This record gives sequence, C-alpha cells and structure tokens, in this order.
Amino acid sequence: MAGLSQGCDRLPDPPFPAPGAAVLLTAEGGDRVLRLLSARPRRVAVIDRNPAQLHLAWLKLAAVKALGHSEYLELAGFRPSRRRRALYVRVRWLLPRETDEFWLARPGLLDAGLAGQGTFERRLAAFRRFALLVQGGAKLGRLCALDSEEERRLAYRSEWGSFLWKRFAPWVWERAFEASAATMERLLVEGRIFSPPPALPPAGFEAAKELANRVLIVDEGPGDYLRALPERSVDAFMLGGMDLGGLERDLARAAAPGARATFVTGPPPARLPEGFVAEGSPCEAGFFPGWLVAARFAACVTSSAP
Repeated sequence: MAGLSQGCDRLPDPPFPAPGAAVLLTAEGGDRVLRLLSARPRRVAVIDRNPAQLHLAWLKLAAVKALGHSEYLELAGFRPSRRRRALYVRVRWLLPRETDEFWLARPGLLDAGLAGQGTFERRLAAFRRFALLVQGGAKLGRLCALDSEEERRLAYRSEWGSFLWKRFAPWVWERAFEASAATMERLLVEGRIFSPPPALPPAGFEAAKELANRVLIVDEGPGDYLRALPERSVDAFMLGGMDLGGLERDLARAAAPGARATFVTGPPPARLPEGFVAEGSPCEAGFFPGWLVAARFAACVTSSAP
C-alpha cells in the first residue's frame, strides 16, 4: 500500500464547471473534491492511482457528513486538537471496511493531523525548518509579516542573501520538490511557502455537507472505471498530477463534446494527448514540478482498443 503523497491540496483550483456538470477528478488531498461541491455539480467521480489518497478522500467526505465545521477542521488537521481519535470514532461508521482498516492501522497519522502528514507536507515542513535554521526566527518573522509581494521581494533580496542560503537552499529545495530555485524564490515572495494550507470555509463546508451524496469514490483502477463509463458522459476533468499514461483514449471517449480538462504535465508538450486541445498557455504548477495545462476535448474517441 502506497503512503500518503498529500495530506491536503496545494494545487490551485481551476475554474469550476457550471452547475449540473458531471465531473471526474483525482482524489489527491481530498480538499478539492469538497470545494468542488460549492459549484453544485450533478455528480462527481473521484479516481486516483494511489489507494491511500482515496482513503483520505473517503475520510474527509465522511467527516463532512458526520461532524460540524469546527470538528471537521480538527480531524482533518487544520486546527489543533487532542481528540482526533474520538472524532474518528464518530466518522468511521460511514467508511467502507478497507478504509476503516487503513486508518485504524495508522492512528499516528490521525493524531498528528492529516493535513500535515503527506510526503509533500513533510518535505515542506523540513524546508521550513531549514529556512528557520539558516535565516533565524527574527528575519523569517519579518518576511512573513509583510503584506505585499513587492515588500517581500525587497526584504528577500536585501536580507536573505547569506552564503549558506545561496549555497544550500536551492539544493535542498530541488531535492525535495524537483522544482527550480526560481520557483522557490517566487513562492517565498508570494508568501505561499510559510502560509497554512487552505482549509474548507464555512460556506464550502455547508455546501459539501448538503451535496456529499453526489460524490462517488471509485475503488477500482482509473483505466477500468473509465472504460466502463458511457461515451460522452463527463463534462469536466480535474486530473491534477496523476500520470495519464494509457488513459488518453479512454478519457477522450468518455468526454462530452467541449468538455474541459486540467492536468499537470512535464515541460509543456509539443503535442497534447489524443483528443486534447490546449486552452491558453500552461502555467507553473506551484510547489509541484511541471506545468498546469488547461485543455478541452475537441473530438470524442469511441474505442479504447489500440
């Protein structure tokens, strides 16, 4: 069983589809699944190649159904709590057996707060500790207290230029995130490296509670599920960083005419997968290596056979 790669979602949300859409998206940290429900989709199917991320999506979905907003934030790790196991007991009856067994075998993750327990979050926490060690608390505090990007940019350039930082920070960053030192500097200036993860707001929580039963978390492989879907049945795809290898034709077959898709890829491809037509220019995927691509399906492919 693969471990958690993300405990929460840091990838920027693409524009959500219009109300009444049928949406297929990856589980990742589970938060985007819940935020999507504010757009009032007709149905939502959640897929992922990593079963641990599906278990996380199940837990967050069940928590929305069973708990109040403040209790949800505690269990999910967005607020301090000493009662996460007790909250889990109130949620577990809504979970499938495999998901319940997964979390019962990992009580330490629940205790520590799920939002900070993915591989990504642990690497980010390690980088923050490195920055604190090299720069010191006073300098770090001054940078975080500034309100604008321009102020942070000036402070970064005037105060963060020590030999240790210039020599080792890019190396530590690139090893942790496979992203460039320029990306590190941009995220620091934007204030994102030291900001808390985005939590589900009260209005989003109420929408998720109301519409949680529209979500299907798929317990089979993405390819098997896509091949079983009716043709032209999905209006929007939010595929995050999932490897799309081998899925392109099945995605295109399931896409409704004009369906939109977003996904993270490596360097912007010269040619998009079959059925995809780019919309606009790719943008950097923030903490994640690669580029966030927006596309639409211009044609539907009716067979997944090679």
